[in-house]
Amino acid sequence: MMPDARSLALSNLQQALAALAPHLQGPGEAAVLDRLMAEAARLSQSTDGTVPGLRVFDRARFHHLIDLAGPSMAADLITHLVQDLERCRATAKADDLDALRVSSHVLISLAGSVGAVSLHGMAETLNAAAHRQDDAAIAAVLPAFLAELDALIALVRATPAPAGSGSSKTGDAA
Repeated sequence: MMPDARSLALSNLQQALAALAPHLQGPGEAAVLDRLMAEAARLSQSTDGTVPGLRVFDRARFHHLIDLAGPSMAADLITHLVQDLERCRATAKADDLDALRVSSHVLISLAGSVGAVSLHGMAETLNAAAHRQDDAAIAAVLPAFLAELDALIALVRATPAPAGSGSSKTGDAA
């Protein structure tokens, strides 16, 4: 299912705000950006009902990734994806900016690849805030970011590998 226009616009807004961050001058502009980022995150909290816990999830992109792996590698892809997401989850802590930068950077790629559009946007926002060492912006985004990351981990973990794939412990969600 394709993301709705509102969710996509909010994701684009979060990405634009993250891109603007390095170009701000002075604490006044940074404070305005923090408020905008917090409000964009708050507006993004409403769900579109596609996947519980993920505001904008492109299921077709996720299934396309599984299809690209092919039946022989899909189980391994799912297993490694869960491991990578869990590793990012374990290191995404507000009190360790270096680890937060690394985990959010990795999640920019992973979330985009699997179709977790809203998580991808939040990862970009969080990464920019961690680079700026902006505790207020991190605090505004981190709870929703972690909630969506947890939902994505659960979804991927419960995804059955296609018939004929290797051995992976999966369920049946996506």
